[in-house]
Amino acid sequence: MWKGGARMLQLLMVDDEMSVVETLCATIAWESIGIGTVHKAFSAKEALDVLNMHDIDIVITDVRMPDMSGLELAAHIRLHWKQTQCLLLTAHADFEYAQSAIQSDICDYVLKPVASGELLERVSAVVRKIRAEKENNEAYLRAIRTMRDHLPKLKGELLYELIQGRRMSPERLADKLQSLEVPARLGGEIAVALVRFKESFSADYDPFEMSLMEYAIANMAEETFEETFHVWSCKEHHDYLVLVLIPKQEPEGGGERAYGSHVRRMGNQLQINVQHYLKLQVSVLIGAWGRFPGDVTRLYDNLLLIFSRRFGSGKELPVYIAEASEMSSIGTLQRLYEPPLLIHLMEAGDWEAARDKLEAIMQELEDEWAESAEHVTEAFFNIFAAFSHIAHKNGRQLSEMIDADYARGKELIPAKSAAHLGVWVRSVFGKFRSTALQETRSARAVAVKEAQKYILSNLSGELSVQSISDSLRMHPAYLSRLYKLETGENISDYITRQKLEKALQLLKFSPLKIYEIAIEIGYQNPNYFIKVFKKHFGLTPQEYRNANA
Repeated sequence: MWKGGARMLQLLMVDDEMSVVETLCATIAWESIGIGTVHKAFSAKEALDVLNMHDIDIVITDVRMPDMSGLELAAHIRLHWKQTQCLLLTAHADFEYAQSAIQSDICDYVLKPVASGELLERVSAVVRKIRAEKENNEAYLRAIRTMRDHLPKLKGELLYELIQGRRMSPERLADKLQSLEVPARLGGEIAVALVRFKESFSADYDPFEMSLMEYAIANMAEETFEETFHVWSCKEHHDYLVLVLIPKQEPEGGGERAYGSHVRRMGNQLQINVQHYLKLQVSVLIGAWGRFPGDVTRLYDNLLLIFSRRFGSGKELPVYIAEASEMSSIGTLQRLYEPPLLIHLMEAGDWEAARDKLEAIMQELEDEWAESAEHVTEAFFNIFAAFSHIAHKNGRQLSEMIDADYARGKELIPAKSAAHLGVWVRSVFGKFRSTALQETRSARAVAVKEAQKYILSNLSGELSVQSISDSLRMHPAYLSRLYKLETGENISDYITRQKLEKALQLLKFSPLKIYEIAIEIGYQNPNYFIKVFKKHFGLTPQEYRNANA
């Protein structure tokens, strides 16, 4: 049974006194609180029979019954019908009994004789609790279903972040892997492969068809390697398909020794399957083995390098297994290019994170590349470009913002060494941060002044944070937070203070009656105005007027 879009609940009344059950069932307007059906039972045994036949939401049971007490019945219900709520009716008011009821997960405890109104109120609270729990459960299930629907996309996004070098704590990564059902093990061996399409592929299909084809190839890879490997895939920005091969059993003696020839055969089979079933030509490049997640970026970067060195733009490539000698460590500035990039952090105004990013870049330079002039110069030009972009985006010249540091930059003094670069970077960033914070404070001050101006011009109207924020084209929550941050008081306190200060002037110098003054400052209820005034000043408006006459 449904009412107003919500399912009407079912209630079971249990008492060995038939008159009590009949009276409570007949005289209380159960439907008014969402109870559609009321069942009756005159013993615990009858109650269990009803519970077996109907979907009971609430049980109201007497405590003192033959064969099985109400507490025993409640304990049995909690064991077998965990969603059913129990409420006790009893003539025993001692604390020990109440404690027993609480331990049996009783949701409420009412003493007999109980008034109909009180029982209705108590059960109404239980109904609200059930509704809230059902809504929370349904919201959770919807979220789980939504996540499962988007699971392939979410898994692909996580892998893309990892191959791009995003760092996260082992705990956070482990949680993500578990929630997304990725079977990769921290520290476990993996292999990385790239699948590249023929040049005509993107020209022959529109974006939607391309997505379908990529999805089909990823599924085909899973089926091809499924005997030995879990396959985790994503599409990267070069339009390659990245495959991470995760052994279903930890390889003895290393992944290359245990699975090398098998991976080659399966790579060939994948290429054949794609050509046969999808009529597409693809190239498959399989790299060396490494540990997850530390080697993911290095393995991926090496495969990109091998593609460009050995095969250039050519698309006709058989399955290729990279030799160990080709998988040398690439000496790149990891911190400089791993997400989030410095330029993005500065664009977002996240100055603390931007400072930490710069410190991490400088630390890597000093630890690993202090003697490499090329790496220092690369870092300098990248950071200089980021600073220039942010200055220009804010309508400023970089030379105006950083003064003498700009001249040093033009002369490439910061690129002389990691130490020189560190001094220059910290000086320039400090100026950027100081300028940004000053501009933020100025913008806040302007917003506060505009809000106060609006308030003073509309004291007699219905002032609210919503109306003020609408006039300033701001979100109410943001305006409230900004005002508090800038002035140290809530905007509602300022409104009240200004209204009362105007009331003081009117009480002193105008002949207006108290109710007229209340209306003049926006209080339509004079009694409420008098209450607020007395709370603020310690006397009523009339007492204040008399004292200042």
